Amino acid sequence: MYAPRKSRPIARPALAAALACWLSGVAAAQQAPARPVEVMHWLTSGGESAALSVIRDAFLARGGAWRDAPVPGGSGARSAAINRILGGKPPAVFLFSLGSQLDELAGHGLVATVPGDTAAWDAVLPPMVAKASKHQGRYVAAPLAIHGENWMFFNPAVLREAGVEVPRTWPEFVEAGRKIKAAGKVPIALGGQPWQERILFNAVLLGVGGREFYLKVYGQLDPAAIQSDTMLEVFRIVSELRGFVDEGSPGRRWNQATAMLMRGQAAFQFMGDWAKGDITAAGLEPGREIGCAFAPAEETAYIMVVDAWAYTNSDDPGTRAGQRLFTEVAMDPAVQAALNQRKGSIPVRTDVAPDGFDACARHAMEVIRDPATHLVSTGLFGLPGGVSGAIDDAISQFWNDGRLTPEQGRALFRDSVLAFQ
Repeated sequence: MYAPRKSRPIARPALAAALACWLSGVAAAQQAPARPVEVMHWLTSGGESAALSVIRDAFLARGGAWRDAPVPGGSGARSAAINRILGGKPPAVFLFSLGSQLDELAGHGLVATVPGDTAAWDAVLPPMVAKASKHQGRYVAAPLAIHGENWMFFNPAVLREAGVEVPRTWPEFVEAGRKIKAAGKVPIALGGQPWQERILFNAVLLGVGGREFYLKVYGQLDPAAIQSDTMLEVFRIVSELRGFVDEGSPGRRWNQATAMLMRGQAAFQFMGDWAKGDITAAGLEPGREIGCAFAPAEETAYIMVVDAWAYTNSDDPGTRAGQRLFTEVAMDPAVQAALNQRKGSIPVRTDVAPDGFDACARHAMEVIRDPATHLVSTGLFGLPGGVSGAIDDAISQFWNDGRLTPEQGRALFRDSVLAFQ
């Protein structure tokens, strides 16, 4: 766990100098076509926008022409990209999430094989990420970053005022939450959206059941695991957490919840490490002013979310050349390092050095060296969309209806899975 410590801010001049040198050196090395490449994405928050600027600036420095097409929110942006493709006006490059939906688009020929040289990618990408980026053995996406979902961010000052330590188990967390609430603070900053509720639920599921249980539930949809006493305990803990959020939670965006944490209104946030992008953009250092730890669990694991750039088919030579240049820039080690430092994620390339990354990211880069720690998010990466959506609905229904008992919550979860079997 990474509690705050007395240390100087991480120095980053070496990385900045290397990236600046790379940008100036390659600007004249290759003349890219002037035809604008439309890039559709959802990187609109403060930290996300800062991260995107790394790719955009490098792309422009090499002579590329960029047409920005932002769409707030991942689900909205993915839907917009699909609608544009089906409507015959596809963006040249669009951000998507690795998983069954992207694979389905590739199966229908709606995305192009990644342009450019991808021969060396197998040697530098984690095997799970490389596999998910391919369709029928060919890369159909250039992974952007590896995010971890099972992070617990906390405000150290709020914890000190309430007289609590960083909890290591869920029973400890429940006790800490009661003390924080009694001290007049919000224990959990939560955005009341199904995907955010699922992140919190899955953190509890992993913490209570462990990695093997997580894989049985989400990897195998094992009926025995879903109906087990362990699952009942998961719902019991989650029911306790209902009382730890404020009345303004429903409909709140994740970055608004992060702001509550930074302002000292709330003690904890269970969120993917993209929250660190906004923390850094606010001038705070993750692992220092805002603490970070994996959500309470006995076994170390990393629930991964991987977003990636995908490409649409084009007969225009200028567009294809722009797509190739975009690939080269997005996967360059220097760009990967600078982008991920701003976004709060860790590089998809395993050959990027940890220098300059915050304490949370350095720990994550160390953890994922062990393949046993690799778990997939159930949102888009790990499960077919229909099953994932039904599970999200069951979790959200239980979370938002305080009348439902843990037994009824378990039954909702079970029935949502059975509906697709």
